[in-house]
Amino acid sequence: MELRKKEKHFIIVKVEFDDDGKVVECLLEALLSRRHFAINWRDLKNSSQWVQGWV
Repeated sequence: MELRKKEKHFIIVKVEFDDDGKVVECLLEALLSRRHFAINWRDLKNSSQWVQGWV
C-alpha cells in the first residue's frame, strides 16, 4: 500500500466473508483523500504499521 501525503487516518469500509465465515476481502478508505486500499486484514494486527484509534 503506497500512501500519499497526509494519509494517516483510515476507516474499514468493507469486509467480505466466505461461506465458512473467513475474511476474504478487507477494504480501507483514507479519510482525507477518499482513496480505497484492499489489504490483508491480518496486517492490521502489526502494531509497527498500524495504531488503532485516533492518536
